[in-house]
Amino acid sequence: MEYVDKYFKIKERGSTFFTEFRAGTATFMTMCYILAVNSRLLADSGGPCECGEALKDVPDCVFFDPEYLGCVEIFRRQLVTVTALSAFIACFLMGITANLPFALAPGMGLNAYFTYDVVGFHGTGRIKWKIAMAAVFLEGIVFIILTLTGLRIRFAKAIPNCIKVATTGGIGFFLAHLGLQTAEGIGLVVTDVATGLTLGGCSPAYRTYASYDGGPTADSYTCDVLGGRMQSATTWLGIATLWFIAVLLKRDVPGAIIIGIVIATGISWFKGTYVSYFEDYVYDFGGSADGAMSGGEYRYEYFKQVVRVEPMSATAFQMDFGFDSGQGGEVFVALFTFLYVDLLDTTGTLFAMAKFAKIVDEEGNFEGDRAAFLVDGVATSIGACLGTSPVTTYIESSTGIAEGGRTGLTAIVVSLYFLISIFFAPLLASVPPWATGPALIIIGAMMMRRLVDINWDDFGEAIPAFITIALMPLTYSIAYGILGGLFTWSFMQIADFLIDKCFPRKPEEAAEPPADAKPTDMPTEMPAYMYQQSPSFGMPMQMQPMPMQMSSAPMQPMGMPMEMQQMPVRTPNP
Repeated sequence: MEYVDKYFKIKERGSTFFTEFRAGTATFMTMCYILAVNSRLLADSGGPCECGEALKDVPDCVFFDPEYLGCVEIFRRQLVTVTALSAFIACFLMGITANLPFALAPGMGLNAYFTYDVVGFHGTGRIKWKIAMAAVFLEGIVFIILTLTGLRIRFAKAIPNCIKVATTGGIGFFLAHLGLQTAEGIGLVVTDVATGLTLGGCSPAYRTYASYDGGPTADSYTCDVLGGRMQSATTWLGIATLWFIAVLLKRDVPGAIIIGIVIATGISWFKGTYVSYFEDYVYDFGGSADGAMSGGEYRYEYFKQVVRVEPMSATAFQMDFGFDSGQGGEVFVALFTFLYVDLLDTTGTLFAMAKFAKIVDEEGNFEGDRAAFLVDGVATSIGACLGTSPVTTYIESSTGIAEGGRTGLTAIVVSLYFLISIFFAPLLASVPPWATGPALIIIGAMMMRRLVDINWDDFGEAIPAFITIALMPLTYSIAYGILGGLFTWSFMQIADFLIDKCFPRKPEEAAEPPADAKPTDMPTEMPAYMYQQSPSFGMPMQMQPMPMQMSSAPMQPMGMPMEMQQMPVRTPNP
């Protein structure tokens, strides 16, 4: 124990073994929702699944082919193991090499971007899943190189601050948008022919699905035709879970998100109810690949196993580096976006957590910072080999830090919890979307906090930031939001520069304050004339020491307002 204490500097940092264990437990409880959420999000990409021989030539067969949907269900189950294993490796490396109480897992936002923008729902995007995994692997390698060469900080500083801040907010809106829909959420927002989106909340019996040449899609429907709006029991359970988590967060209850997920999931595991995850009239998706069992029956048979370690045959080492010539540009955009978001997210989170732990020195550095960034890059590449989107440091690490965690032992405790989770894949894979959807909405709300750092009074910042935020959820693409914001900012800066060159601004003369100005009429910011430099002292005139004239006259009482001091009265001459 003495060696462990010396290695992790537990006493030196004012902590104890029990405190580190408690901190690791608190951190895991606040972020273990990722086990269910990440597997469900990434499964929507379809992974390496393909349609069966009978329907492989039918357009859009990925939306209705039983063999394909069965493969996706198996893929989702294996992703529970992938998520847990990648988080275990990342947290363990963070604790053992950087000795910091920071936990890592596949990043929220990046997994949504990977699924819905890069690969597309059921592989309908621009890049194939295996090629996208190769891009994630390369992103981790580039991140390592940038860290070793010191270019990481320069790259981060080159991005306009308003775009950096807006990216976080835009991803938050994107996650909330997913949580409000049906595939990953509570089904409150659905499709509309006229407006694109509208209020939903109808049960499967009242849904009118959009259809393509091959048949209906899995998650694109409207409630306008058959009615039943806001009558779905699962939607109301999701809303109740959202409110419940919100109240727990307001009361500062540790593990509020996972508590809400566990309660909603437990309610959904009872068969024969209108919110049961194992009834087809509640959730009519999935089923066995051979069609022998319906979706509800198939899910229930798997759930009853309780303990099972899922293999990673469909996910591990599935990367394809043979980029087609026509996909080179798309792969580059995906690689740049992964790198950009991961770099900003990791840099901001690491320094924020280090400041919260009070381990940052006067120069803004902290012990183990380079090792922490290297771990992030290594973990991302390892995660890609296993079959998941980029791994990053989690802001939920603040929970453990608040509990007193100060060393890497906290991260190692978190890693052990993730390792144990691998054995309970049937339970974790049986968490319904209306239980995880509220978590996405809450996380989206949490990501709004930094938007106050944008100067909304400066249109040069406000407009590019707003474009970045708005485009992400409305185009279902983080990349489009970032590019839209950067292009808008660049255009405004270049146009402003050229106009200044062609039509130089005249120097504005400082306006004297009006003679009858009152203190309340004065501007909140000091005007230029109050900061004129003194030729003798080189400091603002109002800060210059005033010469004192000694006199034998009695001094006026100190601390009294001028109008209250006794002044001589001069009588007028007759």
